[in-house]
Amino acid sequence: MRRGPGSLYRRLRSLEYLVTRDRAAVLAFLRDRRGPPGLAGRADLVRRMIAVTNHVRGYHTLGEMLAVCGEILARPRPVVVEAGCAYGSSTAKLSLAARAAGGRLLVFDSFRGLPPNGEVHEHLDGRPVRFRAGAFRATLPAVRRTVARRGAPEVVSFHKGWFADTLPELAEPSVDVALLDVDLIESTRACLRALYPRLAAGGVLFTLDGQLRATHQLLADERFWREEVGAPAMPRIDGLGRAKLLAIRRPG
Repeated sequence: MRRGPGSLYRRLRSLEYLVTRDRAAVLAFLRDRRGPPGLAGRADLVRRMIAVTNHVRGYHTLGEMLAVCGEILARPRPVVVEAGCAYGSSTAKLSLAARAAGGRLLVFDSFRGLPPNGEVHEHLDGRPVRFRAGAFRATLPAVRRTVARRGAPEVVSFHKGWFADTLPELAEPSVDVALLDVDLIESTRACLRALYPRLAAGGVLFTLDGQLRATHQLLADERFWREEVGAPAMPRIDGLGRAKLLAIRRPG
């Protein structure tokens, strides 16, 4: 069976999301009554997200993305930030949710892949992990084309550069939902320093880097929150110590 993009193999693989691992997440998303759209609209969002998965390589599950999109839809006219978009699979999906909620999506990425680094990590299951410079590189024009074909380009703005340079210049005083997929701990630090103080009351900041033991260690460090982020106390973090998708919630 041919295994190229759009092949029958890929389409059949996508059905696994609905009948196995992500079935509960899909049902929870469909039953969620917070914000728009209704059941039919949410079912269409799921369908379109699966279509994106079939055509664009991503590093998340459908269940993870539905959890983020559920929080986007729960807020009227949300400002959404994505840090680290790789090839644009998550960007296209987030843009669909942002449009449905009447909001905007601000995308930050170097579009040069990961920076040079000396970080050596351990996966939660004990495997060693290293990230080479330039990994996950996609050009800005390529990601724009992906969003134009599969997402909602009219609600998306792109910001090219290293996080430490671009995120502190974020013009929005308040962010409702943010998603980090940045791999490196130094990048996670830079994103949290810039974004958590801007997170709206009751807002949520997700990270998809919970597969790394070091991410959990950083987020459990009260000194980091107090001295680097300026938070009066460590926030509530759903999934800390066990999950790949972590949700950092600012008190309402």
